Amino acid sequence: MTDDLQEIKTLHDTLPGPSATATAKAKHLLAAEAVAERTPRTGSAKHRLLLRTAAVGLAAAVAAVAFLTGADGGATPANAAELLQEAAAAAGRQQAPRPGQILYVNRTDQSRMFALGRDSRSEATQEINREYWIPAADPDGALTRLTYGKLRTHTGQVPTSVETPGTVEFQRAGPCTVNVLSPTSEGNLPADPDQLLARVRADADASVKNERPEPGAAPPSKDQIERLVEHTVVSRLVTLAGNPFPGPGLRAAVLGALSKMPTATMRTDLTDLAGRQGVGASIRYQGPDGWQRAELIFEPGTYRFLGSRFLSEPPRGGTEVLRYASAVLETKIVNSMPEIPVDAPEAVTC
Repeated sequence: MTDDLQEIKTLHDTLPGPSATATAKAKHLLAAEAVAERTPRTGSAKHRLLLRTAAVGLAAAVAAVAFLTGADGGATPANAAELLQEAAAAAGRQQAPRPGQILYVNRTDQSRMFALGRDSRSEATQEINREYWIPAADPDGALTRLTYGKLRTHTGQVPTSVETPGTVEFQRAGPCTVNVLSPTSEGNLPADPDQLLARVRADADASVKNERPEPGAAPPSKDQIERLVEHTVVSRLVTLAGNPFPGPGLRAAVLGALSKMPTATMRTDLTDLAGRQGVGASIRYQGPDGWQRAELIFEPGTYRFLGSRFLSEPPRGGTEVLRYASAVLETKIVNSMPEIPVDAPEAVTC
């Protein structure tokens, strides 16, 4: 018996990782099994059992080596560009909701807020849980439910703009939506990474150059303009990557565009806001007030997007400060969305 087990192990160790064909076949079998579970059981019980056994067995075999071999049996990414390209491919394979279905996204955010008074300065961090219901046929009818969570004061008094922990707020899509882009404002963005990057950079350049300096302030130098443009490009692409509204095609293009950022480096020691270990791409750039860094975190092996973080260095150097973090806890397709309670307070962020 021991010799048999050793022989099996030796044979297993010589096998290559799952190919793209094997992975696709596993997904096909799992999809077929899901359909079989939702349809009347008119077929042979033996056929259903064989289908389930094949699906689970092949999927388990693929999952067992996914962490080591990477998506579709490929090698583990060697750098940030390869990692982001793998993540783009994974995003492109995600299922998009059909008309009549609703995309549900559950996300937790953490924001650091500042407030300056005449003789005081306050700084606090708050966690917010955001749930999105996005109808496929009418993204503008999306609904967001915010639940304000843990609050930590770092300096001074609690800023007046901070909500009391436990407060629940409902928002409709559009100008009231916080930390997320309008679902229709991105509908005309190209789904090609190069074209998307060119569009975002052109928009950032126009936006920065159209800004008017404060009264009495000198106009920004060429170097300052370039830094502001780069800051705008990176922050917008990272925001788009975590935005629940873009479909799989646009998210894949966004990650593909980010793979072209020259300062992106790969990190294997990142942890998202939910405490999950991941691999990620760290993009360092010089913002208007010093060096800043944006991080995108992905699940090892599958390269599923887990979340993002924004950090900045003090103007005179020192320890980096986490400004914003976000983690996607759950994404699924549902058939209904909640009604806004009649006694729900008006959204204070409008």
